[in-house]
Amino acid sequence: MNSYEVKQYQHWLSQNNHFGARLPLYGDETDKLFDELFNLIKKIKPNDNGIISLWLRAKRGTVEEYGTVGNDDDSDFTTEEEREKAWLEECPDEEEWFAFDAGEDPDNHYRMVMLRHRCVYSKSPNREKCGFPIDAEEFAQWMIDGVNECIGKLEAGTYNDFIANHLPPQHRTGTILRKHFWDVYPEMREDFFAEISDDDVEEFCTRAYNQTKDSEKMGRLKCITANDFYSFCAMGYAANHYEGCEKTPKEQYYLHADGRDGGLRDIDPDSPQAFIQWLNGKNRYGNHPWEVCRGGNSTHVALCVVQDEQGYYLILSGDAWSRTIETVKFYLALRRAGVPVYLNEAYTLANRLHEVEKIGIVPEGVIPVYCESRFPEEHIIDYINLPIEDREKLLPYCVWQKEPSVYLNKEI
Repeated sequence: MNSYEVKQYQHWLSQNNHFGARLPLYGDETDKLFDELFNLIKKIKPNDNGIISLWLRAKRGTVEEYGTVGNDDDSDFTTEEEREKAWLEECPDEEEWFAFDAGEDPDNHYRMVMLRHRCVYSKSPNREKCGFPIDAEEFAQWMIDGVNECIGKLEAGTYNDFIANHLPPQHRTGTILRKHFWDVYPEMREDFFAEISDDDVEEFCTRAYNQTKDSEKMGRLKCITANDFYSFCAMGYAANHYEGCEKTPKEQYYLHADGRDGGLRDIDPDSPQAFIQWLNGKNRYGNHPWEVCRGGNSTHVALCVVQDEQGYYLILSGDAWSRTIETVKFYLALRRAGVPVYLNEAYTLANRLHEVEKIGIVPEGVIPVYCESRFPEEHIIDYINLPIEDREKLLPYCVWQKEPSVYLNKEI
C-alpha cells in the first residue's frame, strides 16, 4: 500500500469508531488478520502503559496511483498537472511514517489499534456492534507486514538506532524557545505585540515575576456583591476596548461572558449576603459564571471569586497564547485599581512576553492542546505541531526528546 492509501484507510476507519457502547462490525477476514496482528505483537515488550508502540512506514507510490485523469464524470482530475499538484500536496514526502499503538485488555476481551494517534480498530465481544461489516484486509495486512519489519530490526538489534537516526522531525516531541520560533516567523511577533506598549509589557512582567511574594500581602476584600464582580469584569473589558463599554457593568458581563451564570443574574446585585449565599450554593455548580471572556475549553479568560479566612480575592486565568495580551491588560487594570487578584501562570506569561518561554512541539496527528503528560520534566503550557513552511529554519533551534526504546518480549 502507498502512503495515500494508508491515510485513506486511517481516515475511513477512524470515522467508524465511536468509543462508546457500540463498536464497529468487522468482516470475518479482517477479524482474522487482526487476530494475527495481536498474536504477532506479543513478541514485543509493552511500555509502562501496557501499549505496544512502533513506527511503520509507507512509500508515496506513483502519481498514476493517485486518481484518474479524463473528461468523463468518473475521472478525479481533468489534467495531469492538476493531479500531480494534488498528489504532491497530499503526499509531500517520498516515504511517510505512521505511529502505531496497540493495546489489549484480556480480562475484558478488548482490543484497540491507533495509527497516527487515531483509532482505526476497536473490538470487544461485550459491546454492541453497529453498521455494515468493515472489510479492511489490505490495511490489516499492511500493518502486519510493517510490524514484522520492526520485529526483524529488533531481532537484529538495529530498530532503536534506526528510529533515532531516521524518524522525521514532524513526528518527534521536543521544545523550542519562543524567541527562536518568532525569529523564523517575525510576523507572529509583530501581531502578538501590536496591541500593547513596551511600558505595559515591562510593568506586567515586573508584577508577574514578583507575584509569589506579593500574593502574601495582596490584601482581601471584606465583602463583595454581584455588582462589584460585574465592575471588576468591566475594568478588563475597558482595558481591552471591548465593544459595549458604554453599557452598565452587568450588561457588559452578559455581552461578553459565557452566559451560564448559575443564577447570578437573579440575585440582589447590591447585597453581600446574597452574593455569599450564591457563591457557596450548589446551583452554580456545572455552570460557567467565571468565564468572563467567552472562548473554547482552553482559550477563554476566567475571573473567579475566592473566599478564605481573610476575605475575598480574585483569580484570573487566560494562558492561551491567543488570549495572552487580553489577559495581561485585564490583570494590569485590576492591579492598578488596587483589586486583590492572583494571576494563574503569571511567571510563564511573563516569560512568554520576554520570549524565553519554551513551546512544546508534539508529533503530527496529535492535537496540540492538553499535552502536559508529554513533558513530565518541564512546565510547558503552549504546544504546536511542527510547521511545514520554513521548517528547515526551525530545526537548529529544536531540542528533541529521546524516542522511547522498544524491546522484544523475553517472556515469549
